[in-house]
Amino acid sequence: MKNAVLFKSAVAALLITGFGYAAKAQGGDPPFVKGSNTIGLSIGFGDYYNYATTYGYGWTVLPSINLSYDHGFFEDVGPGTIGIGGIIGIKNRYYKYGNGDKYTDNSVIVGVRGTYHLTLLADKNNKFDPYGGVFLGVRIRNTNDRYWDETHSYVNPTSGLFVGAKYNFVPNFGAFAEVGYDISFLKLGLNLNF
Repeated sequence: MKNAVLFKSAVAALLITGFGYAAKAQGGDPPFVKGSNTIGLSIGFGDYYNYATTYGYGWTVLPSINLSYDHGFFEDVGPGTIGIGGIIGIKNRYYKYGNGDKYTDNSVIVGVRGTYHLTLLADKNNKFDPYGGVFLGVRIRNTNDRYWDETHSYVNPTSGLFVGAKYNFVPNFGAFAEVGYDISFLKLGLNLNF
């Protein structure tokens, strides 16, 4: 619960700051070049474990909430630009026992992402930004089983690969989708460019 409140506060502060900068910023040359900055807020679907079939239980998996950042560091690397940034995400799942007790499993990921933004199509459509990347970080997991009166906390290294694309409706604002894995298999969100 504390993780969710902290995460929501951080998201609100970053969005307020980002929108303030976006109102003044010209943004980099679309779609993504050296010096470009992108903040993305997304919801994610899919889980790293299929509890329903693995354990035969009826788990409820809520969508993840994710905040990502990407900064263009190196351009003209082949036909693209390399970005480095990070992600923080939170996901909750639970199972209700027949007597009403609940088992909850909450995960938070924090990590670094490296991205490669393909710029081959920039001359034809400078609003479209396809990219792929890698993720390295930690997963902080807390479980609480009220039926057995057990609480556990874990911190484990985690990694993942992903591909995605942004479409910038205007220079400072767009939408994006990613598939792969860090905390969810599919993420859909909005991005702010400055």
